[in-house]
Amino acid sequence: MNPKLEVIVSPYTGYCFGVKRAMSLIDQGVAEQPGAKIYTLGEIIHNPQAVERLRERGVEPVSSLGEIEEGSFLIVRAHGVQPELIDEAKARGIRLLDATCPFVQKSQRYVRMLVEESFRVIIIGDADHPEVRSIAGHAGSDTIIVDDPESAAEVPRMEKAGVVIQTTFSKEKARSIIEILEERIERLRVYDTICQATILRREATLELAEKVDVMLVVGGRTSSNTRRLYRMCVDRGIPAHFVETADEIDPSWFEGCRKVGLTTGTSTPDWVIERVLERMEEISVGDELEDG
Repeated sequence: MNPKLEVIVSPYTGYCFGVKRAMSLIDQGVAEQPGAKIYTLGEIIHNPQAVERLRERGVEPVSSLGEIEEGSFLIVRAHGVQPELIDEAKARGIRLLDATCPFVQKSQRYVRMLVEESFRVIIIGDADHPEVRSIAGHAGSDTIIVDDPESAAEVPRMEKAGVVIQTTFSKEKARSIIEILEERIERLRVYDTICQATILRREATLELAEKVDVMLVVGGRTSSNTRRLYRMCVDRGIPAHFVETADEIDPSWFEGCRKVGLTTGTSTPDWVIERVLERMEEISVGDELEDG
């Protein structure tokens, strides 16, 4: 690669542990059940390129259990699902392969325990995120979901409550929310369920961003953790570009640059990253040819 355009890759890129586990279970299921109809309820992970590759292998995303035939396989995605969906699938004769991330499973266990001990459950996270919906399904109908200090300030005062946090949520933002909840709840039990790998990825991204001229953030646009990596860079005034694939990269972004940092979300496949690096090499070589 042209030495005038150096691409530095973050030490934390590609699939996280939970996504690797989910994809491995899918590979196992496809290999062991050749010709079987295999479905996922929603996208297995937040990356359209990975989902499309799975579709080519016969793994089809659906929006409801009614679309799945009896005797077919349902892969429970990494974000998990509500327990009533599991019960319904079993009642319909659908065979299950649970690829729920172990860290999400831990949050599910915590909220069940809180309910058993008569604690009101509060989830810090995005109410529309499938992980949060799956956790809420284990917590009962009176679950409270907050995602910023303003919504935390509206939580009614109460004697006791327990908190779990979306695994990809901002640690700093969660801390500010908890401080407000502590003022409103006499006895607050907090389980820090933010994934450590997510924290390390963010810290490494910010450290890398300080050393380069521009950041390239690669991942699915519906991926909350990828969007957060991009937003972290932008909020700190660091030039950054968010792409899903190598085809979206514009060479003009790197004019006058010497160093480019590359980071990815936790659901970005290695082969997408490899293609991005190939594209960056093409851009660099192209610059070299133009310069003569």
